[in-house]
Amino acid sequence: MTYRTHTLRRILTCAAAAALLCTSLAGCSGDSSSSSESGINVDMEDLEYGATMRDDTSRAVPLEYDKRFLEDGELDALANYYGSIQNEDVALFQSCTVSEYMESLYKNAYGDLLDDSAYVSQQKKSYEDQMGGDFTFSQIMVNDCLKQDETGSNAEYLTGMLDELNGDSNYCAEHMESCKTLTVQPVITNGTDTTYCDEVTVFIIELDNKYYVCA
Repeated sequence: MTYRTHTLRRILTCAAAAALLCTSLAGCSGDSSSSSESGINVDMEDLEYGATMRDDTSRAVPLEYDKRFLEDGELDALANYYGSIQNEDVALFQSCTVSEYMESLYKNAYGDLLDDSAYVSQQKKSYEDQMGGDFTFSQIMVNDCLKQDETGSNAEYLTGMLDELNGDSNYCAEHMESCKTLTVQPVITNGTDTTYCDEVTVFIIELDNKYYVCA
């Protein structure tokens, strides 16, 4: 998705949210979930993703996301994942990724030629190539978020893989508390120029009360 297309979608989403809120105020009779002849009231939590976007610079890298859809632990895991690549911090990378998932990725996509350290270096170089040199993440934009049971989340792909990797068909049922599918667009800068990278799918999962990234 191009930056122009993303910006247009964001403008349309915000305009729709504003229109719904105005309708809600016009028809309000003291109950935010009621309806009236002059319009239908819409609760904030019922608005589509993108209606309440927030810029967050308090984590390992800057994030932009809809605050209604993501928890602090999920946001920390996402920021730490990209921060570990930016700073080639292998320990941080290992703290926010699932070892079985990464080992499967190295085996099936890279012929067992990579480990965590080599993968982090490879990912950093791919961003350097796009930037034409040194870079930092000026923002990680979370453009969409789907819960595990929502159409299009593809969560069954990930849960099936983790069950297989752990040799237990009930592994996710017993250990996974949540799974969210994010559409993420990294934005990189060298201090002068800015590049909007392609959107990627990132899973944020909660296993045994800890959040991890599967990307």
